[in-house]
Amino acid sequence: MRLALLHRRLAAGMALTALAGFTAGAGVSAVTALAGLALVVALARLPPPEAGPWVERAVRAGALLLCARMVYVAFVARGDFMPDVLAMLLFLLVGESLRPLDARNDMRLYALSLALMIAATAYSPGLGFAAAFVAFVALSTLALMTGHLRRESERFRVPAVRVGRGFLGATAALSGVTVLCSAALFVVFPRLPRSWNVQGRPGGAAVMAGFGDEVSLGEHGTRISPNPEVAFRVEFPEGEVPDPAELRWRGRSFDRFDGVRWSRTPGQAYVAGSWARYAERWGGPLRSYRVYGGPAGARVLFGLHPLLRVQPRSAVRILRDPTGDVRFFGSDAPSYDALSAAPLPPEEALRAAAGEPPAWEARYLQLPPLSARVLRLADSLAAGEPTRLDRARAVERWLRSEFRYTLELPRDADEARLESFLFRRRAGHCEYFSTAMAVLLRAQGIPARNVTGFLGGEWNSFGRYLAVTGNDAHSWVEVWFPGLGWVPFDPTPPGGRALATEAEDGWSRPAFLWLDGLQHRWYKWVIGYDMDKQVAVFRRVGDWFERGGGGRDAAWRWDGRGGGPRLPPREALPWAVGAAVLAWLLVRGGRRRRRTPGAESRAYLALRRAYARAGYAEEGAGGPLDFAAGLRARGAPGAEAAARAVDLYVRARFGGQAIGEDGRAALAGALAEPRAALRVARRARPPGRKRALTSTGRPQ
Repeated sequence: MRLALLHRRLAAGMALTALAGFTAGAGVSAVTALAGLALVVALARLPPPEAGPWVERAVRAGALLLCARMVYVAFVARGDFMPDVLAMLLFLLVGESLRPLDARNDMRLYALSLALMIAATAYSPGLGFAAAFVAFVALSTLALMTGHLRRESERFRVPAVRVGRGFLGATAALSGVTVLCSAALFVVFPRLPRSWNVQGRPGGAAVMAGFGDEVSLGEHGTRISPNPEVAFRVEFPEGEVPDPAELRWRGRSFDRFDGVRWSRTPGQAYVAGSWARYAERWGGPLRSYRVYGGPAGARVLFGLHPLLRVQPRSAVRILRDPTGDVRFFGSDAPSYDALSAAPLPPEEALRAAAGEPPAWEARYLQLPPLSARVLRLADSLAAGEPTRLDRARAVERWLRSEFRYTLELPRDADEARLESFLFRRRAGHCEYFSTAMAVLLRAQGIPARNVTGFLGGEWNSFGRYLAVTGNDAHSWVEVWFPGLGWVPFDPTPPGGRALATEAEDGWSRPAFLWLDGLQHRWYKWVIGYDMDKQVAVFRRVGDWFERGGGGRDAAWRWDGRGGGPRLPPREALPWAVGAAVLAWLLVRGGRRRRRTPGAESRAYLALRRAYARAGYAEEGAGGPLDFAAGLRARGAPGAEAAARAVDLYVRARFGGQAIGEDGRAALAGALAEPRAALRVARRARPPGRKRALTSTGRPQ
């Protein structure tokens, strides 16, 4: 393969890895798909040279159009012009990759690829970005080295330079050393506090269903699709993991229902009671946990009700709504510690709850016009129930036992109405059940509201955290009890986790959990690496080297007799395998070094020094071919033999040819002849007379 073609393909591959890192976070669009197709074409087969002017015109015209659009969006429409900037970056990168080989555009290709990789860090630098980054470092190192070799070969007019696999492998290994050094610097120097997006989401991400400003019952005509995307992850630092089926991760509450959709009354200050009251009057043990991330597009923090305290761990600002909702501001992904009280107050406290109705109670009694049939149903369910708790449980029990859960949506808008659900269809998803319970309780004069969040999650034993996905999205009801606050009730039948159950039973689930565990560790220890984590890492390393190996259960143990650390056989196997692989690489590298043209280089330099001492050339001036031409032009002693030695050196050093033992013997003979000629000329030369050559062969 021609050196110029190899270099262009390496540069195009570097650009393709940068594009892969970008799409891993920003997603695939029409522009990125076209850019990827053009880069693949540049890798496979470049357009003919006569197409170069057409490519140049297309690049200029497209860049001008994108610049005009960017100016219009920025200064006229007052919109987000960054997508146009990124589109222009991709367009220029494709244009540079498709130029003819004789067009020297190395620096532009390098700069545009690096700019695209930097832009990728503004989105979601997950595992896909990490893999693309490592490939980018390897290919960029190869491209830089090959480009330098191409320029040098053209400078010294060395024809047909051949690049072997050994050169490419050694250069790729150099990129591995670069990655390792970068990792070491990363561990030593923690990340500074940031205020930009590092883990989260593009600004225009679609909000996950149920976590916007409205919840609608009007969807019909299809089936609820599964959504295995991980919304957030939860760790339990205290070690005790509760039953996931009992965990309701509360997100948003809605107070207004118009018959089809739930919404939030804007600009209202609802008094939800003192949060300390929940811990005092509900009793029970407190639960602490740590949450990483959140569903795409939702500016809501999720926690177990009642949520007593939220402490951010990332660069976000938290605002606690008087309704109990917790929102956050900032472009960073949320990460926070939370503390919750017991999930329910004591039974006797619920039955004895009484007090004056608050001033805002009417807001949670609002109802759209209801038919007499619905009102009679509410009265019949409340008949004979003495307390608010009994009435709420009667409605909850009736919905859970007389209805069934289904993922099939209503066939049309008429069937999607609440009255159709209650009296005809008698089947639906969780939002129908929570809506029905809230409406029936409000019809009895009991304040209630609809709440959306997640139910449960799946325990990931690889990462030791609870993964909450879109399949766990759920809706339930909160009922107001005077003196106690909002108490959750869930009228959805047990089949309400059908989507999550389907996902957990899939054949690929173990692989998904393993990959998600890697993703979580990447975000936790790489993206979220800060001063606290640095201190924890160095503390563990220090404990590891302390006497006793860092603890009673550590793998390293000192034998107590001065014999050093002893490793159990089971733990020693990976270390033995690693040591064997390292020894094999060192031996192989030593053999390869013996096969490299180091001897030829040393012989060539010795030849130049010998002629420089004799006054026929300047040491280090000019290239090898200039050196040989200068000796011939001046008729230096042994010039022809020196030229043969230089030819062998150039073939071995720049041509990638293995000259073998015969070639080395020929090189030794070629060196001996000019040295002998120089000794004879030195003895025959009159005292004080010297000749010197410049790099061009002209006498000084």
